[in-house]
Amino acid sequence: MSLVNDVIQYYAARAPVFDETAGYTNLEEEFHRKTIKERYQKLFTGHKVLEIACATGYWTAAIAEAAESVLAVDINPALLSQAEKRCKFFSNVKFQIADAYTLGGVPSGFSAAFAILWWSHIPRERIVDFLQVLHLRLSPGAIVMFVDQLPYEGHVRRQDDTGNTIEQRTLPDGRSYEIIKNFYSEEDIRTVLAGMAENIKFVQHPDEKSWDVTYNVKY
Repeated sequence: MSLVNDVIQYYAARAPVFDETAGYTNLEEEFHRKTIKERYQKLFTGHKVLEIACATGYWTAAIAEAAESVLAVDINPALLSQAEKRCKFFSNVKFQIADAYTLGGVPSGFSAAFAILWWSHIPRERIVDFLQVLHLRLSPGAIVMFVDQLPYEGHVRRQDDTGNTIEQRTLPDGRSYEIIKNFYSEEDIRTVLAGMAENIKFVQHPDEKSWDVTYNVKY
């Protein structure tokens, strides 16, 4: 549990400066994210979406413009409070505090799921269990999208005894944290999804410094 708790503690500490450090207050970057938002909106048009680890709700607001409904969950109350304020004018959005690994109290029957910058924070040994829990909340054939970062430089990293990459993060106030930050190849991701997904599509976006994978839940 320590790897998971380290991530929770880091994002709790980062909550007051999350939008700034994520670049969400940068107007130039906002212009470049327009096409990304449109891509996500096209995928989730008309869907009942379950969003995992929504943080401050930046992407929640984007997909809510096209989705029938969005239930966005996060374990961090400080982040969720910001998300609620950001999305207060969206009548089709609800928020809930929930542990992504158990999704306790989260209903089922969603036609889609979405998570951005979450996959890399999952311990390798817990990915399959996480996906199984998530899929139980989704309807057969539901569309799922995960988005995460391509490998980047500028951080001190080490490997733990179980093969997870641990990255050092420093907040603007100087506080330093070590959190799990795994980087996956397309082959890695397809191997994880084998047997539980179909129509898998993996795309790298070097100009966005990210990758995304979409698939349909297989029962």
